[in-house]
Amino acid sequence: ANDLNSTQRRMAKALELFRRVAYALTTFGTAVASGALCIIVAAYCYEVVSRYFFSHPTLWASDLVAFLLFLSIFLMIPEVARSGGHVRVTVLEDRLCERRRDRLWTVLALVSALACFVAAWISGLENVRQFFFEITTVSVYPIPKWVLSWTVTYGFGLSGVHFLIIFLSPAGSVDSKTGGFT
Repeated sequence: ANDLNSTQRRMAKALELFRRVAYALTTFGTAVASGALCIIVAAYCYEVVSRYFFSHPTLWASDLVAFLLFLSIFLMIPEVARSGGHVRVTVLEDRLCERRRDRLWTVLALVSALACFVAAWISGLENVRQFFFEITTVSVYPIPKWVLSWTVTYGFGLSGVHFLIIFLSPAGSVDSKTGGFT
């Protein structure tokens, strides 16, 4: 029994370290995404003033806004997974008792983690292909596509980690429902 408790404590410490690293990466991605949104607003305002007040539209603003919007979406996805902010249809969930609802959340967390990991794997393979074949964006100022698309891999991979944390958390705990945030 003592060995079991020792093993459980080590597993709990490992899960806590895993959670802290995932949260730190998610917080960093959220900060970068927030900064990207600020730059989007500034670039859009600059474009409007330049175009309508000085009759001198920019060539770069539209591409920059599109690229940063893409980045910000995939950098924020892990935060949505961590906080439980995704859209949920709760028709079945609302009709279940608490014990069955916890089981449903556990199964859904595992399925969600697996789906996110598969999407991250596919995206990661595409990132490598884009890098080696030097594929660029179709824009006024082309850039390598992998510079943008790595965030898809990051977003799905880290979201999968958050769903895995929810799956591994004890049933009924706050972490089992939202990954630690309400």
